[in-house]
Parts: sequence; structure tokens; C-alpha cells
Amino acid sequence: MSDPERQEQQSSSENSTILVEHLLKRCHDLLNELEEFTAFLIDHKKENAVELRQFRHSVASELKSLEKLSNADPTAERTVHTLRSSNLPFYNAVWTAAKSCTSLVTFNKRFYWDAQPTRDAKRGAQPKRRSALVDIVAQDGAEWVKVSTITETRLLFELAKAGWECADSADDSGEEDEKWCSLDGAHAGRENGKDDDDGRVELVKLAEDLKKAASCVRVRYHHPTVRFVLPKLHAGNVPAIDSILDAIRATGAKIQCASDSPISTTPTTKDADTKSSLTTTFSHLLPHPFTHFTSTLNIDCTILLALVSDLSHLPISPEPWFHKAITRQIELEAREHLLPSSLYPALGGRDLVCTKEAAKRMREIVGCIGTPAEKARTNVVMGNVEMGPRELREEFARCSTHTVPADLELPIREVAAEGDKMKLPAIAQKVAEKLTAINRSVFLYGWNEGITTISSNRTVAKLIETTVEEEMEGEQEGGPHVWLCGTARSLVGKEKGRGVGRSGAGNNDDDGDGGHDGHG
Repeated sequence: MSDPERQEQQSSSENSTILVEHLLKRCHDLLNELEEFTAFLIDHKKENAVELRQFRHSVASELKSLEKLSNADPTAERTVHTLRSSNLPFYNAVWTAAKSCTSLVTFNKRFYWDAQPTRDAKRGAQPKRRSALVDIVAQDGAEWVKVSTITETRLLFELAKAGWECADSADDSGEEDEKWCSLDGAHAGRENGKDDDDGRVELVKLAEDLKKAASCVRVRYHHPTVRFVLPKLHAGNVPAIDSILDAIRATGAKIQCASDSPISTTPTTKDADTKSSLTTTFSHLLPHPFTHFTSTLNIDCTILLALVSDLSHLPISPEPWFHKAITRQIELEAREHLLPSSLYPALGGRDLVCTKEAAKRMREIVGCIGTPAEKARTNVVMGNVEMGPRELREEFARCSTHTVPADLELPIREVAAEGDKMKLPAIAQKVAEKLTAINRSVFLYGWNEGITTISSNRTVAKLIETTVEEEMEGEQEGGPHVWLCGTARSLVGKEKGRGVGRSGAGNNDDDGDGGHDGHG
């Protein structure tokens, strides 16, 4: 071997060694940050709210691959190629994009829109469902983020190839790699047949696929928005690149380029300021169920009953005559107290109203089977005693083992739901036809006033949502904003109710609970 060749090999070896060390450090930093976020979720009891395991596993697998490469021959062509095609830059870009989001849901989620026969369909093979892979689902499902680390050079190459060599580049197999791509992160997981390979570049195809998939999903009555994060592309520099960006925007997707907002793809270092910054960032990533709440809340009868139930305020021992739903609620309450963990945070600092029909129904149920303590709480919550807001909270606290927050606005104010004076869209009539009188008063009132309705009646909420989505004609329309409490609380009831099958009230009928559902 000549001296120049030896020097070139030595230089290549040194470059590979430096590259693998650099990648290892970045991968360790990224994995450590993901572990910190996982610990943060656990500390806030939200470990099941954000699906992070698959993404974290992908990064951990990349770390193992890099560790193996660190022991490989640094001069080998295969080693150099593998290092340069590492998935790590893409994973870094995904995590950086995720940290710019709010209310994370999951990573690497596949969404489907239809089934397309494969070329083997005539021989009896099952049709392959068409889908698009979303790198990040955020905003409680309302935003889909697609990340691509494709370079301008690579994109221009794809554009030329698609324009001049399309016929040669078509893939008849229809079989694509599920692995996230490290070169551009763009074509990962596409499952389209050759009829879709009509000369468009991959990013544009992805945008169109995501639009199709999003058209089959609704979150709060509307289709998710799609955002492309392209940290290695600059808008306004190359006309051909701009044409691709325009084609993506034409699908309705938003684009974030390096020129729009500089995106760092390197995890931060661990100092005191970084720790504080990460905590702030992680807080934004947590799901925030009250983000869309209005300043005034419309309280459904199921929630009125939950607010006064003995199950919500006192330790209750199961009795043989309890309905199974009551026993289940006792078990749930023992694990997680409904008022301090869910209802008080949801209601605090907001004006609380309920329709006269909801208040009347609640009083009927409490008057029929309520315990003395439940009746006393009803008087406090509904303002049937001569007290100011502060005194009402103090009296409410005396009837409970839980601290009553100072920002809980009592009493709940009764309002009239005048159906004939409501100004609602035409689809509201379709909804009204499927609701009982009390549900019409509660949910249509909240809809008409443009305020959030709080309920635990999952059946009715789902009925409204389905009806609106079936009847709405455009994205501008929508239905009432309903926030569903995760679980109901019934009135315990009295043993004498066994004869008529009533050992509790205020349950969600869709959960199979017994007793009154508070909606007559």
C-alpha cells in the first residue's frame, strides 16, 4: 500500500471513529431525555396518556446498533455507509418537533382510509388497507405531524427522477418498508400500489395520503390538521423546492421549514437551566383536558349528582344489597378520588350554571333516595341556604373528607333553556329529535350559548357527536362542546330500594350501571 493510500485509509478511519462517537453521544442524550420525560409522566400520573414506548424502543435499538459499529472496522465500506445512513438524525428531528407540540398523544401512529385490491386479489388474497404513517399525534389528536429530514439535494434528485424516469421507478410489488427512513423520514410506511406512483415526489404523495387518512378521522367534530416539519429545507431559495412545498400546501397541510422557524435537532445539555427548561417543555406536552373549556360551564345532571353523592365525599363500605355499579364506584373512588383529581380542577375558577330541568331532576332523585348528608350537600350546591359563596364552600367542606378549593364557585346558578328562542344550526334539529326532554334542555342550551357542557353521560354525548358528524356539511359547522368525566358517581340509595331494583342513582346507563341515570 502506497503512503497516500495509507494516509487516506487512516483519515477515513479517524473520521469514522469521530462520527460514531458523535452519534453515540447524541443518541445517549436523546434516550436520556426520553427517559426523563417518561419519569415526568409517571410523576404526574400520566404514564398512560402519552404512548412513548415504541419511539423510545426505536431509539434504544439505534443505540445498540451504534455501539456495535463502534467496535467494527472503521475503514470498512459497510461501516462507513451504515454510520452515514443512521436513523438518529431523523429520531432527533422527530423528538425536537414533538417538543414544539402541545398535548401529545402518541408517536408513529398508522391511520387507514380504505382498502385497495392488490395484484394478487384475483387469486383470493385479502385487499390491502391503504394507510399513512403519522410521526407525531398532538393537540389531543387534532394535529398530525410528519417529519422529514430530506435534504434539498435529495429532493431535487427525486424531482428529476420522478419527472424523467417515472416509468422505470414504478414498483409493482406494492410492498413497502415499515421502518422509519433515516435519509428523509418521508416514505416510511407507505402502502400504495403502482397506480399511485404517477411521477409525484414522495413528500407530495405523503401529503395526499395524509389528507385522505385525516378525512376519515374527526376530533371534536373536525378533521385533524396536518403539519410537515422539514428542518433541512429552506423556502424561497430554489424554485423547484418551492413548487414541492406549494404542492404540499395545496393538500391543506401546514409546513414548517428551517427558514420558517429554526429547528434544533440536538438534545440539550444537562445543566440547571436545561432541567428547568425541560420541565416547562414537558408540562406543555402533557394532555390538558381543560384547554378548550369556556369561562362558564354548563353542569349536567349526572355531574350535579356526583357533586353531592356520599361516594364522592366519604369512605363507604360495600354492602351486600348495593348494586354492582355502586360497588365498582366505591373501588374506583378508593383508587382515585373523583372530586380532587378530576371535578374540582375542571370546575375551579369558572362560573357554573345548570338548566332548570337538570336541577329539578337532580332534586327529585336526591329527595327520593338521598341520604341526609346528600340532601344537605344539595342545599349547599344549589344555594337553597342563605349563605354567601365563601360560607357555602365552608359548609360544603364540613360535609366532606376532601378540601374544597377556594375557586369553586358556589352556588350553581339555574338558567332557563328556552328552546324556541335558541339560534342553532339546522343540524341541531336532527340532534334534538334523538334526545329526551331533559337532555335537549342541557345539551342544546350549552350548544346555543357556546359554552362547555360537563357530563358523565357517555351514551348521549356519543349520540350527539355521531349525529352531528353525519349531518354536518363542512368544516365550519360543529356541535356542542361536551367534556366527559371519566367516571360517574351515584347516590348510594337505601336498602328498601332493592324491591324495585333501585340501589343507586346518577349512573351512566351506557356503563351498564343500575339505578336512575339522571336523565329520565
